[in-house]
Amino acid sequence: MVVGHFGIAQFGRLSRRDVPLGWLLVAAYLPDLIRVVLPFVTAEHELLSHSIPAVLVQSLAIGAVWMLRGGKPGGALVLGAVCALHWPADVFTGCKPTTFGGPWIGLLSYRHPVSDLLLECALLVVGWLLLRRTDRALSRWWLFGGFAVQLGFLVSMYWGSEFFIGDREWMWKPETSLRPVPHSRETNVCRPHPNEVP
Repeated sequence: MVVGHFGIAQFGRLSRRDVPLGWLLVAAYLPDLIRVVLPFVTAEHELLSHSIPAVLVQSLAIGAVWMLRGGKPGGALVLGAVCALHWPADVFTGCKPTTFGGPWIGLLSYRHPVSDLLLECALLVVGWLLLRRTDRALSRWWLFGGFAVQLGFLVSMYWGSEFFIGDREWMWKPETSLRPVPHSRETNVCRPHPNEVP
């Protein structure tokens, strides 16, 4: 999930006036931020950043840092919840580890770009609309930026790969043609990343 996490951060902002949006964005994207750094340290970066135990530790950590900086317990709870929601959101869009040595699960909606775009942008828009009713509203440029980021992400994901629209599978190879072509159906199975220990 990409901009969907931003939508979740906006819901957190709606519930706590004393927690700045910057903190909520760090909480919402913390597993992804950690995953960017971990490949330099270990090949098991997905397990150590996106498994349930890893995300729960990150949730506790960001809440603890908030409290150490003088924040209130309610803010720490919201930051922890926003971080913890990263795992179920990513399970919807992709394939994520449950525990160390446990199964990987996911609904793989990234393989269905239309429904993924609708869901993630819906989270962004609903969060923005709810914040708009308060004194914590964001400008509409956040929406345009979010849509652009999500579209750019999906384009980069499907460049030279297959995806589904409805029950039909397509292949998109822009270096050959900008038009996607029908493709033979492949299994849509959630499995560990090749570098991760199953």
